[in-house]
Amino acid sequence: MFNKTSIAAVTLIAATLGAGVAYAHPEFQSAEPAAGKSSAPPKQIRILFNESVIPQFSGIELKDQDGKAIATGKATTDPTNKKLMIVPLKDQLTPGDYRVEWHAVSDDTHKVKGSYTFGVAR
Repeated sequence: MFNKTSIAAVTLIAATLGAGVAYAHPEFQSAEPAAGKSSAPPKQIRILFNESVIPQFSGIELKDQDGKAIATGKATTDPTNKKLMIVPLKDQLTPGDYRVEWHAVSDDTHKVKGSYTFGVAR
């Protein structure tokens, strides 16, 4: 039989573990084109998170090496994987370096943001 101290300890541990799940945030896992790499000009930017994101509240801002904004389409998610945000590019990128500034809102409404760079081969 449990005493009051044991019950309190179990309750505290359960509350702590539950709170960790409740405060989870979407985390950047990978991207295409890959961060820090050079590739052929992409037709879209694809960012994979560790949990589902809401595309209406998520997206990117793409900038060239001079800081000029590059036009993109609206963010969507892959129909079979809501963790994968896809943003189409309106025009073909020219050779050079680019910065992706992304923001994402998860299903549990946590918002995160970050950035990475990639290159388009000459």
